[in-house]
Amino acid sequence: MNLINLYIDEVIRRLPDKNNDDLALELESTIYDMLPDNYSEENVKDVLTTLGHPAVLASKYSEQPMHLIGPKYYDVYISLLKMIVPIAIIISLIVTVAESVLNPFPSGAVLEMLITIFSQGIWVIVNMFIQIFFWLTLIFTIIERSDKKKDDSPVSMRFKSWTPEDLKHMKHVPKQKLIKTFEPFLSLLWTAVWVSVYFYADHLLGVYESSDNGLRMVTPAFNQEVLMFFWPFILLIIGAEVIFSIYQMIKKEWTKKVATLLAAKEVVTGLLFVIILNRANLFTSEFLQELSQLFNQSPTIIKNSIVWGVIGIMIISSGISIFDAYRKANINVRKDHNKINVSK
Repeated sequence: MNLINLYIDEVIRRLPDKNNDDLALELESTIYDMLPDNYSEENVKDVLTTLGHPAVLASKYSEQPMHLIGPKYYDVYISLLKMIVPIAIIISLIVTVAESVLNPFPSGAVLEMLITIFSQGIWVIVNMFIQIFFWLTLIFTIIERSDKKKDDSPVSMRFKSWTPEDLKHMKHVPKQKLIKTFEPFLSLLWTAVWVSVYFYADHLLGVYESSDNGLRMVTPAFNQEVLMFFWPFILLIIGAEVIFSIYQMIKKEWTKKVATLLAAKEVVTGLLFVIILNRANLFTSEFLQELSQLFNQSPTIIKNSIVWGVIGIMIISSGISIFDAYRKANINVRKDHNKINVSK
């Protein structure tokens, strides 16, 4: 077969059977009209090069798009993917950590528990991303093929053709005030860590000794009954952290309101832990006695040193977070659109 027939076949085989013969004749006529009299093989190659790749030409004849997500819906598709994936992953991680906290594990199996939580967290993230990617892609594929309009202009988040009016609904966040996506994630990850430690403190924190099976706890540091007395308040703190993190993802900008909410969260959390740390019998007498012998200090001094040390670290950490939040919220970004510098 000559190049013309091969090219026509390559175009037609990518199209539905309907009207294929007519399209083949039309394409053949178009090609021969473009060729000069007494054409050579080089002339044929030039014409076919002008017509372009058979798949691209076939897409112009096809009534259905030859792609999953075309340019009309691609921007909306990516925007929704970026918005839905983080929130879904956060909720899934919270559920995973909650299940790990509620399910008991053998005393001393610290490494096993941490590996389990870490591996489950990784699997949850991967699985959730795959699920969202699949279903969102499927939905937009159906939308793409159900759209009979010939207009390929990209649509806005309102699924309407773009107009200058859409600029009023767009929010530009200066780089200096931007809440980066990883910030809420790190905050939630830290919350998951300290929550796991809090509810398993008598299994995780204390004095360890080496054994044939690895490290084994011999003296827990905390009375778990004292810690569990405050579990309703801990759950409220967790809920506030989750809501605030999602709120950060929605706002995407450090404002005075966001900074104030952060400050309130840090203060309330700090006050709760100050109350817990000063609770009588929080530390086991055996743990304080072990440290007393190790550092040659009285158990009271050891306890006060731990309490005030932790409180000091909390105050410094919270102070830095609050200061940085208000600093970013108070940044004034000035833009002069009237001055345009043109360099030749």
